Amino acid sequence: MRTVFEDTTERENLEDAKVNERGRRLTLFLWIFAILFFFGSWRTYHWAANRKPPEPPPPPVSLTDPKQISDVINKFNGFVKDQNWGEAEKMLSAAGTQRLATEKKTLRESMLGDRKDDKVMEAAITGSGASTESTVRSDCVYYFLDKQYKIIPIVVVLENGRLAINGW
Repeated sequence: MRTVFEDTTERENLEDAKVNERGRRLTLFLWIFAILFFFGSWRTYHWAANRKPPEPPPPPVSLTDPKQISDVINKFNGFVKDQNWGEAEKMLSAAGTQRLATEKKTLRESMLGDRKDDKVMEAAITGSGASTESTVRSDCVYYFLDKQYKIIPIVVVLENGRLAINGW
């Protein structure tokens, strides 16, 4: 026969088992959460420490930056050398385009003059030039097949936020 004390003890043992089972589940859940939190924080640190820095913004267009001026002139000279006169004309300022319209000549005829039919073998910037507040002039030498050369001053201006060829 069972006594009241045994029934109470049995009931307490069953309740302890339920509490212990809930406690084990809670402990397991907290361990899983801690491991995931640790892994997530390590991954976030690894991502932040090893990512590529963002590209710096390009410098503002300026007539005082010799690199920008030489890049524009070299690009223009590359078009002249490759006989890509259409692309070279796109680099002209409004005043340069107006000069071609006034002269009623193509850029090739206006720039090379009597050597307009000869192929330019090499085009390079010489060391001489001058600048004002609104323009930069740089002398360029153009070599032809017959080993003759022609020096043409190229004038660069800042127009509508871009560097453009204004004169030659």
